[in-house]
Amino acid sequence: MSVNTFRASDRPLVIEAAISSVVANAGGCEPSTKQIIDEARACIDAGAGIIHCHHNFSLSRADAIAQYIEINRSVQESHPGTLMYPGFLPGSHFEERMEHLEPMFEAGVLTMYAFDPGLSIHGRLDEHGLMTKSVSNGATFEQASAMIERGYRYRAPASLGIFEPGGLRWVRSFGAAGKLVPGTLVKLYFPGNNAWGASGSTATYGIPPSKEALDIYLSLLEGANTPWIVSILGGSILDTDLARYVLERGGHLRVGIEDPLGRATMSNVEMVEAVIALAQQVGRPVARSTEALAVLSAG
Repeated sequence: MSVNTFRASDRPLVIEAAISSVVANAGGCEPSTKQIIDEARACIDAGAGIIHCHHNFSLSRADAIAQYIEINRSVQESHPGTLMYPGFLPGSHFEERMEHLEPMFEAGVLTMYAFDPGLSIHGRLDEHGLMTKSVSNGATFEQASAMIERGYRYRAPASLGIFEPGGLRWVRSFGAAGKLVPGTLVKLYFPGNNAWGASGSTATYGIPPSKEALDIYLSLLEGANTPWIVSILGGSILDTDLARYVLERGGHLRVGIEDPLGRATMSNVEMVEAVIALAQQVGRPVARSTEALAVLSAG
């Protein structure tokens, strides 16, 4: 079945909770490891199927890796089978940012991992509103392909972050060939008004969120047979009509205090509960954390 013919009733909804404030991780008040674990557990109990968190950015690399291992191990002990994926480590090179994955795998706590296939440029506006600066991100297709090979060794699905439409060509190539690890999820990021470097309604990457933009993205995924999830980075998807449209199209939703980039008006749990209420209106059942992998693996 193609991505354009999914009906809302075809599959349960998987909710991702991105529970970390990147404002805190940039130097503000850092939550303790226990607070992160407690927040993850609360979101799972509320109905989240995937948990994404960041480490404490004030820690050394070794301590950050140890923190990720402790977080995942503790949550897995109370909620076995939950899909959890960590944020990237700091680093100027791709492999530096992925340095935590191997130790997490060796510790037996890696259930999902993330990377962004395709290079993207995120603009930065100067005081005159001109996009005179930029930050590049993402993986080359060679690096992305190698990460999939690692995923088979990890026996873990990937969360594939898409900031620019071109990255979907790589996803479709691997998805159509059946080369993605079962459960791998395409994460479509749309820019909000508070996206990195944005001012007012100026988007600094990708396509501004709309039903038409989602349709374009899904047309590029045609034939990939890969589940997809939508987020607005720099805003709240719950404040748009895109959230309902995603559910009607058979997609999944990511919420959490990370995505509004310091301007969240609801807690993580409240956002998860709001998505569940919307799903009930649309008629989508919600997959619990123990069901999420099976739902995503079904395509």
